[in-house]
Amino acid sequence: MTFILALLACGADLPEGWEDAQPVDDFTQSDCDGSPYDTGWSEAMTASAADPGIRVVGEPVHFRCAQDVEAFYRTASGAIDVLIQPVDMNPKAVAGCDCLYRVEAGIPEAPPAEVSLYRRWDNINEPNEPVLIGTATVP
Repeated sequence: MTFILALLACGADLPEGWEDAQPVDDFTQSDCDGSPYDTGWSEAMTASAADPGIRVVGEPVHFRCAQDVEAFYRTASGAIDVLIQPVDMNPKAVAGCDCLYRVEAGIPEAPPAEVSLYRRWDNINEPNEPVLIGTATVP
């Protein structure tokens, strides 16, 4: 199973340093729930122990309207990095609006860990490096 997941990740358009990241199988994205053009919001994340592994929630997270996103994770020295990015990194057409979403990822790694959540937009944006949403320690 690990070999199959590695093959799937290899086909993804991942940023530099994320080439060995694993796809997150346990992932959900809400419907659009707000506009990033409104004031008074900021991207945020939480992480907690779950059975099994770690549950990471980003809310709100900013992407284009009607844009499906997916998650990948990498581990190193007790740290877990989670990247949320569009499924289609090179869209031919995009919606003329942006939305705020709730994303939730189940990471199959046991705590304790320091967990960081990153967001990356599609490749129409230049530069397009991952942006840190937040970091939390899961005891």
